Amino acid sequence: MEIYFNDSTTLNSKFNKSDFVRFIENFPEPICILTLKEGQYPDRFIYANEAAVKLTGMDMEDICSHSWEDMFEVPSDSDFEALEKEHRSKTHKADSTPLKRNLEGKALKVTGHAIELEDGNRYLILTIIDVTEHQDTRNKLKKSKREFESLFYHNPDIVFTINPEGIFTNFNAAGLKIVKYSIEEITSMSFQKLIVPEDIQLTNDCLLEVLKGNTAEFKISIFNSEGIVLKIDITAVPTILDGEVVEVICVARDITEQIRMEDLLKESEQRYRALFDHNIDPVITFDLNGNFLVVNEATEKILGVAAEELIGKPFLPFIDKHKQSETIANFQKVHSGNPHQYETSLHNKKGEQVLLHITVIPVLIEQKFSAVHCIGKDITNIKRNEDKANFMAHHDMLTGLGNQRLFQEDLRRVIETQTPEKINSAVLLIDLDRFKFINDYLGHEMGDALLRQVSERLVKTMDLDGTVYRYAGDEFTIIMQGINENQVLLKAQALISKIGEPFDLDGFEAILTASIGISLFPKHSTDIKGLMRASDHAMYHAKRQGRNNYQVYNAQIEGLSKTDLHMETLLHKALVKQEFVLYYQPQYDANTNKISGIEALLRWNSKELGMVSPADFIPLAEETGMIVPIGEWVMREACTQNKEWQRQGLPPVPVSVNLSLRQFYQTDLVEKVELILKETKLDPKYLELEITETIAMQPDIAIHVLNELKLIGVLIAMDDFGTGYSSLNYLRRFPIDHLKIDKAFVQSIQQDEEDRSIIATIIALGHNLHMPVIAEGVETEEQANLLKNYNCDMFQGYLFSCPLPAEMIPAKFK
Repeated sequence: MEIYFNDSTTLNSKFNKSDFVRFIENFPEPICILTLKEGQYPDRFIYANEAAVKLTGMDMEDICSHSWEDMFEVPSDSDFEALEKEHRSKTHKADSTPLKRNLEGKALKVTGHAIELEDGNRYLILTIIDVTEHQDTRNKLKKSKREFESLFYHNPDIVFTINPEGIFTNFNAAGLKIVKYSIEEITSMSFQKLIVPEDIQLTNDCLLEVLKGNTAEFKISIFNSEGIVLKIDITAVPTILDGEVVEVICVARDITEQIRMEDLLKESEQRYRALFDHNIDPVITFDLNGNFLVVNEATEKILGVAAEELIGKPFLPFIDKHKQSETIANFQKVHSGNPHQYETSLHNKKGEQVLLHITVIPVLIEQKFSAVHCIGKDITNIKRNEDKANFMAHHDMLTGLGNQRLFQEDLRRVIETQTPEKINSAVLLIDLDRFKFINDYLGHEMGDALLRQVSERLVKTMDLDGTVYRYAGDEFTIIMQGINENQVLLKAQALISKIGEPFDLDGFEAILTASIGISLFPKHSTDIKGLMRASDHAMYHAKRQGRNNYQVYNAQIEGLSKTDLHMETLLHKALVKQEFVLYYQPQYDANTNKISGIEALLRWNSKELGMVSPADFIPLAEETGMIVPIGEWVMREACTQNKEWQRQGLPPVPVSVNLSLRQFYQTDLVEKVELILKETKLDPKYLELEITETIAMQPDIAIHVLNELKLIGVLIAMDDFGTGYSSLNYLRRFPIDHLKIDKAFVQSIQQDEEDRSIIATIIALGHNLHMPVIAEGVETEEQANLLKNYNCDMFQGYLFSCPLPAEMIPAKFK
């Protein structure tokens, strides 16, 4: 109940009573009249019109039986002024008064007006209005207002209002924090000031739609006070009053981070799609059982199968059978939750083998293992290149044989994995005798062709009994396992024989020999270095024994090798120190017993070793190459001495000089001979060059060189005839002036009938080819007589003269 008291009004007593009563009775609002105690305190009800009776549900008598205090529970003796102030606009609920039974829960608005009559009595006229519905509406409005204010001011999103002119009228705290403006700054600001230029038109269009009474949703970018661009998602609704939009309420959410995340997600998805769809490598998603779920185009291409044929099918049938178990084990390792890498191979629909490097990655969704991503890299070419590179790293490109590196790795495995049946192994080191001469003279192309043929013979001869390697240059090695020493020796002899057979080099027939050194495991050593050292010593010992043979290592050989090493050091210095000297051995005519020639013989008078035998240092000089400068010195010294003898008046005879195979195949041999003859002023016919049958190993080249020498005018003698490779056809074609019978035949002529037959044959052969024959090593009268019987033309040996210093030769002419 709301009670209002207005200032008292004086009622004119002349007003017609009946008119007044009718007026009050029919007044539409409930009216009651109360007496005022002491002229100012509401006291008792004395009248109620029909509307009041109807409102209260009480008849007039009942109403008039109650006082003010009874009816409204307001003390009647309260100060009127105080009462007026206390109850102005105050609602009084009738819940404990006589009104309660009919008006419980109702809200009444009671307004009082004091009236004073002419007789001086004062009365209170009350109007009572049922404002229950109005009050409910007010309460709801208050509640709605509070809710709106709560939603507006405490919303975590941006909430603002703008008027139809586009001016901000309100802005919530959260929004102000985001845009970084104060409420004072932003109110009265146009919304367009915050919007980025490119979004102004969109915003205008949307707000125009809202001003028409519609709702709009749109996304724009705005600036905050610091100039930073923010992206917001706006929902704008109109506030309509009496059919007109008076305000626009906007709720905006800052979606800057969301957009950034969406952009990142979109970018990530695009990258993933690019990685997946456009990847040149196969990218596959499998289920946990290894069935195809998703494949990219590269997968289809590499397998040769369309995606629709793969989906739902297992991958295992594509994997090569020998790789399937290993592949399954590797695939299952991804179940640990970690990526795993491995290599496998498959055959595609075309039957082509494809080698793959696989990366399998677990797909975890909410920590649950749900699928497997697989990236396959085609490494077929890489592997082939690796295999090729590995082959090249371990093989000789010329012959295709394993190289030194592979040899050492294989030998190491033999040593480290020795078993009872393989406890006896052998290493053979093969060096091709005088190969450098052939290579230098014929050229590297021919030399390479020869090496290829040698390697083929070695492999064919060894068959399954051993592995052949090209160790370096003209050296080959062989590893034999699970054999005894006799088997090794038989195989070594077979190798010597096979290499000794003629080689056909595009029409050139070449003869080659080899020296083989053998070491045994574990007899000679149990490590690579020791075995190779032993084989090397044995091989060089084979060369000392005349080449074209094999030797098995022993301690004595190593001692000789050490001696050779020391001797080699001294040999390099001997020429500079002028330690070489020439001795001369005369050759006598068998019929006249006069000197018909002189052979120059080299001696080494070492200051440290004393007089060294040619048998000891000549092979070493040949192996080291020192024989070339030494031989040139011998030729110059012999020519000089022969010219000196002639100056002294001795009968002019040829001086013979031995020409080593290495010297013979020097490309500038002819020029050097010419130069020496020119320097010494010796007539070429007084120089005889002695060669051995070994030059016939390269007959075509030998004939060419010999013909050039003959053009100079020098003589050519075939030394040690009958001991080496010989061919009547080649001998007939060689421009030879003399044949020399090797002293080995001469020394056994008395005892060996076969040697006598050989000597007789050689002499007969020489005469038939118009070549005088010289016998070397004649030491007894019996030997000389037998040789005379065979018509030998000249003798040389201790029977007639030992090798002498130059100054003693003139006496032999007397």
